[in-house]
Amino acid sequence: MKSRTVFAVFTVVVFGLGLRLLFGSTSALTSNIAAFYSAGSVSMALLTTGPVIFLGVCAAAAGSLLRRARVTDVLVGCLILVAVGTAVRAVPSWPVLVAGTLAAAAGIAVANVLGPVLVRVIVQEWSLRERPGKQDWSLQERPGGREWSLQERPESPAVSARRLGLLTGVLTAVISASAGVASGVSVPLTESLDGAWRWVLGLWAVPVVIAALCMALLSRMFARTGSSPAVSGSVGSQGSSGVLRSPVAWAVTAFMGVQSLMAYSLIAWLPTIYRDRGVDAAAAGLLLTALSVSSVVTALTVPNVATGLSRQSVLAVAVVLPTVAGLLGVLSSADSWALLWAVLLGLGQGGQLSLAMTLMNLRAATARDAASLSSMAQTVGYMLAACGPVVCGAVHSATQRWEPSVLFLLVMTAPMAVAGALAGRRAFYGGDVRQETGVRGS
Repeated sequence: MKSRTVFAVFTVVVFGLGLRLLFGSTSALTSNIAAFYSAGSVSMALLTTGPVIFLGVCAAAAGSLLRRARVTDVLVGCLILVAVGTAVRAVPSWPVLVAGTLAAAAGIAVANVLGPVLVRVIVQEWSLRERPGKQDWSLQERPGGREWSLQERPESPAVSARRLGLLTGVLTAVISASAGVASGVSVPLTESLDGAWRWVLGLWAVPVVIAALCMALLSRMFARTGSSPAVSGSVGSQGSSGVLRSPVAWAVTAFMGVQSLMAYSLIAWLPTIYRDRGVDAAAAGLLLTALSVSSVVTALTVPNVATGLSRQSVLAVAVVLPTVAGLLGVLSSADSWALLWAVLLGLGQGGQLSLAMTLMNLRAATARDAASLSSMAQTVGYMLAACGPVVCGAVHSATQRWEPSVLFLLVMTAPMAVAGALAGRRAFYGGDVRQETGVRGS
């Protein structure tokens, strides 16, 4: 693997790291924030639910931005916005805290959509750098979904599929782990800084700045060689109306939405559930860390399995089962086993997110179609996801118990499994795709 490819993979790692630090740090320090600003439940919803709503509202802007600039350039702008929004949270002002959080969420929204596209671009670039015999490759959109071809023979689909699975796994593993890292580190870091929790909120901008610098260098490398696949221009070969008419696109969207609802509900409330049961703040935050760290296992493995299958329906149902087991454990109030329940929830969450992101590429004919499908899945999906923390919080407020809220999440695993089974069928959105071509499982 050439140094250029190694740097591209490293960029994916730091990019993924910057997409969930905002949520994990806020979740861990919710009590500190509420006490300092005397914020009620409605005000705190701006910090717990508002950003998730922004993920859905602002995700739709990705297509428009991608028509005007390369994917890497757009991502540089997104990461700068996330860094600035995260940094200003250190300012002792409630309006600034809310504005910074929402601004960072807007940047994350667009970056979320373009994550699968970035993976696809790097996979194509990776293969271009390894052209056999120094023969010329041509980048073009061909009928049948072939995005680039060798004059004498096309690249093996299995090679592209393995690389797609590998890089998608790396990205989703880091995304899954980052929220838990921020949650687990924020409280101890606050204690080491004599309770300066506002500075801790702002310090999480540092990794995002590093990610922005790496993305800028990667963009410069692509621009200098001119070898990066063109994914700007019209996003989606069938247009926005085409993706809205696609059954498989709606299945991917539903799976993405329900798994996001589950993930953000757990990020927002799992530490609070255990704190209300008498667990101290640091230990409750570490449960979310355990959830996130365990999610790395399935985030790394599921995409590789998925790209090796022609149908992913059984796999989609399988990744839901650990979540069912974990929620049943939380519902049982067996707090001595809380770490096990968190690990099970993490295994499910990592597998679900990585599979959702993989399906955005596997079900799309071209990189442009992948961008269109990703935009729809995350726009609609995150709007659905925003309902999760709200419903859980509202049910808890009405009953003064967490069991009904956990039961709500348990019920939602059923439609998630059904949507995943439908999204895993051998059907595609975009051009007339043949299974033996393009970047997808064989």
